[in-house]
Amino acid sequence: MTTAAPITPITPAQKRIAERLVRGRTNSEIAAEGHLSGATVTSHIRGMRRSLRCPPRSSRPVLAHALLLHRQVPVPSLSVVRPSFAADEDQRRLLTALAEHSALADIAKAAKITPADVKASTEDLVRAAGVANATQLVGWGHALGLLGADAEVVPSSSTAVGEGAAR
Repeated sequence: MTTAAPITPITPAQKRIAERLVRGRTNSEIAAEGHLSGATVTSHIRGMRRSLRCPPRSSRPVLAHALLLHRQVPVPSLSVVRPSFAADEDQRRLLTALAEHSALADIAKAAKITPADVKASTEDLVRAAGVANATQLVGWGHALGLLGADAEVVPSSSTAVGEGAAR
């Protein structure tokens, strides 16, 4: 998660990379699309984390969430999301957990699932939404208003850990 400290706006070069990152591109894909070296992409991503006050080892979905939350990049298009997909309460809880936490145990706790179920539940949610990965899923969550300042709060549930996970 990001801290409450004020952010430093990202540079134009970082913004070009960030726009691709929130669309779920890998470092290799970003480098190829931008005619950059992998080291340059990695360096810019490191700089974005510093600017947004994200921990150095924060996950890509957490970084994408911070970029979108702080309006450093535009919300991505919904054209890739399956039009028939509507996230249920458990899926929304997992989406929020992925956007706000990097550590597996923290994601599991926030999503109210077991740590052993995080990977499979995330893969199932990514597949159900029709996106490439969890980072792109976070961008999609912002585009649909499920994440961000205007997001509707996911109600707490009495669902036991491991039950109702996105499978």
